[in-house]
Amino acid sequence: MALDVKRNSGPPKPRVGNAKSKALAKNDADKRKKPNLAVEMRKRLALSQPVFARLLPVSVRTLVTLEGGSPTTEAVMRRLKEIDRLTEALSEVMKKESLGTWLQNPNQAFDGLKPLEVIERGEIDRLWSMVYFLRSGVAV
Repeated sequence: MALDVKRNSGPPKPRVGNAKSKALAKNDADKRKKPNLAVEMRKRLALSQPVFARLLPVSVRTLVTLEGGSPTTEAVMRRLKEIDRLTEALSEVMKKESLGTWLQNPNQAFDGLKPLEVIERGEIDRLWSMVYFLRSGVAV
């Protein structure tokens, strides 16, 4: 008669996929914790993806991947931070709710250009100058 004997071969061996799945779960949790700056800014400005993509400047397809959580290039991250700082400064001198609309409407202060077009032309300093004068109360 044979006896069924369990052989103890030591501690259980770790599963191969276990560490990888834990790392993926941690990355997912990290993504959920920190807000996506592109998504946050686009929603704050109430801009469509094509219009917001023009601000960065990237293609709409690239913006979709960024909003989906893909890593941001250094150049795009610099631009996001620059636009974020500008919108914070603008919100000190105008209503936050109107920023997106203001960016898309022609403005006589910029020779009839839309502020969005001024940014696209690489002349964001004109907007900073306007913010400076509005903050200081000096009439232009």
